[in-house]
Amino acid sequence: MKYGVPLRGLLTACLMSVSLTSIAAAQTQIVRFLHNETDPPSIEFFNKAIAEFEAQNPDVKIEMEVISTDGRLQKVMASINTKTMPEVFKLLPEERFEFARRGYIRPLNDLVDEIGRDGYVPGALVQVDDEIYDIPYTLGNFSLYFNRTDRFEELGLKPAANWEELKANAEALTEGDNFGFIFPAGKNRMTSIFLSHMIWSAGGTYFDADLNVTFDNPGTIAALEFLRDMAAFSPTGINSYSYGDMINVYLTGRIGQDIYAPRLAANAQANTPDLFANTTVAPLPVGPSGSGVKFVNANGFALASEAVGAENYEAAREFLKFITTGDRLADFSLTAFPHLVPPLLDVQAQVIERGTPLMGGRAEFAEMAYDTSNGLDFETEAGATFVDGKVVRSGVVNPYIGSIVARHIPADVVQRVVLMGEDPAEAAAWGQAEMQAIVDDLKAAN
Repeated sequence: MKYGVPLRGLLTACLMSVSLTSIAAAQTQIVRFLHNETDPPSIEFFNKAIAEFEAQNPDVKIEMEVISTDGRLQKVMASINTKTMPEVFKLLPEERFEFARRGYIRPLNDLVDEIGRDGYVPGALVQVDDEIYDIPYTLGNFSLYFNRTDRFEELGLKPAANWEELKANAEALTEGDNFGFIFPAGKNRMTSIFLSHMIWSAGGTYFDADLNVTFDNPGTIAALEFLRDMAAFSPTGINSYSYGDMINVYLTGRIGQDIYAPRLAANAQANTPDLFANTTVAPLPVGPSGSGVKFVNANGFALASEAVGAENYEAAREFLKFITTGDRLADFSLTAFPHLVPPLLDVQAQVIERGTPLMGGRAEFAEMAYDTSNGLDFETEAGATFVDGKVVRSGVVNPYIGSIVARHIPADVVQRVVLMGEDPAEAAAWGQAEMQAIVDDLKAAN
C-alpha cells in the first residue's frame, strides 16, 4: 500500500502528459501548400521560408507538396473532386475565372490592399467580378529569343528581326547533329503556350471581345504553316517536348536558336558556362502582324475554400502573405535569376541589383526578362488587337479558355500539322469546332 500514492501520482502525471499532448496537437493548425517550383534552389528556399514562418507562428505547421508542372492540374482536379484541396496552391491564370465562379477559391481583395495594389507591375493583378483571387509571386515571360553567338559569327548571321529571318537562320544553322530551332510539339500546356504567342504575332486570337471563338483565322493558319516549316530545322523529338526540354536540349549545344523563358539562361550559366558565354538574347522576332507578342502570365498562389476541403483560413492567409512579399519574394526570385520576375516593382529593383552579378554582370538577360510589355496570356487575349507593333488589350477576361487549354486543344492542333501532316487550314478548322463544342457545353452547364 505504501507504493499506492506514488503510483497514482505517476498515472496522473502520465494522463496529464497525454492530455496536454493531445491538446497541443489539436491546437496546431495544418496548412497544406501545393506548388510546382521543382528546381532544387526553389525547394531549398521554400523549406527555409517555411521554417522561418513556423518559428514565428509555433501553432502553425506547413505541409508542402511539390509536383511537376504537367502533373499539377491532375492533382488539383482530383483534390477538388475529393474535397481535399490544399489551403494554399498554385493557380494557373486560365483556371482563375472558373475556380472563382464555382467557389473553389477565396476572394483576396483585402489581402492585396494590405500588400499595396499600386506596387504591382501593371497587369499582374487580374480581377474576376471586381475581386482578386490570387496573389502573384512571379511573372512568367516565355518569349525570350536566345541564340548562339559563336555559331552566328561563324556563319555570318545576325539575330532575326522577323519570322523570315528566323527561318533563314534556322536553315543555315541546321547541319549534321546541329539544329537551327527548337519548339515544343508534345500534348501539353507548353505547346499551347508556344502556339499562342505565334498566333498573336501573326495577328490572330482565340476569341474576340464578345467571347466568340475566332481560332480559325488567318493568323492561326500562318502560325501553323510557320511551325510546319520550322519542324524541318528542329530535332525529331519535339513531338514529346514540354517545358524542361526547351532548356535541356539547348544545353546539349546542338541548338542555334531557342524562344523560351529566362530559366534557360539561369540553367546555362549554372551548368554549361562555356555555352552560356556563347549565348545571347535579342528582341522577339516579329510576325506577319508586325508585332512580336510575348506570352506573359502572372503565376499566383490562391487560397482554396471550405467548399473543396480547405481549413485554417487565417493561418493560410498569413502564410500566403509571408511568402509573396518583402525579403521572401526577393530571395525566391533570386533562386533562378532572371527567370522568376517579381511582380512587385520595389522588389524588382532589388533583385536586379543583387542578381546581375550572378550572371557575370550580363545585364541584357534581366533587361529582356523583366520587360513584360507587349504580352498576353490565355485569359486576357480575347479581342486583343495589334497596332503599330503594339498589343492593345480589350480588357475582357475569358471564362472559357481554361477548359480549352486543359484539354490540350491548341497542342492537338500543332500535332495534327507537325506530326500528322494535316493541312494548317484544316487543323485550324478542327480546333475551332472543338473549342466551340467546349464553349457550348460550358454555357449549357451554367
